[in-house]
Amino acid sequence: MINWKKIFEVEAEQFGKMTEQEKFIYFLLLQYRSPYLWGKELPDGADCSGSVCLALAAATGKIVRTTADELYRKFFTVKNPGVTDIQAVFFIAQYDRPHGDRVLRTGEVGHVTGVIAEGVVMNVVEPKGDIRLVSSLRNSYALRGFDMAIRGLDRKAFVAAADAGTTLFGLDTEFAEYIETGKEKAEIW
Repeated sequence: MINWKKIFEVEAEQFGKMTEQEKFIYFLLLQYRSPYLWGKELPDGADCSGSVCLALAAATGKIVRTTADELYRKFFTVKNPGVTDIQAVFFIAQYDRPHGDRVLRTGEVGHVTGVIAEGVVMNVVEPKGDIRLVSSLRNSYALRGFDMAIRGLDRKAFVAAADAGTTLFGLDTEFAEYIETGKEKAEIW
């Protein structure tokens, strides 16, 4: 019989030794085969921006919940990121188009994926999160009228927004189950 408690103790110890980029990748990988849940950022289900925001929270200890477009415009602004940078891939509309219950405007980001290795991402879309090659996503999104950009995280901008409490929309109430709060600050994992 497997001693799961012992395994999770070792996992927690290893997680504590990881770099921020490694923690980001680890939490993206936890989304593998998890259901796509619109507007969520939970370990057991998220939407595309929620999966990236969750991984950023786990990696940095800072919480910002926003859209794919806001991630691109405000936080993933580093062009030509280094191999040790936290990275995401963004798909940008070439023309106005329906997008759910609204219109996605020309130049607006309609989808984001977190980079887990060079040329490989965790793609969280309906019905479940899956590991994909950037090249295959580039081709399929290009056929649907999207350009692609790979960007690195501007950590200073991200931390400043988190410390200021800046989010485009609030966190799910279910997310509170995963946060331990102290008197002065919320500490994550």
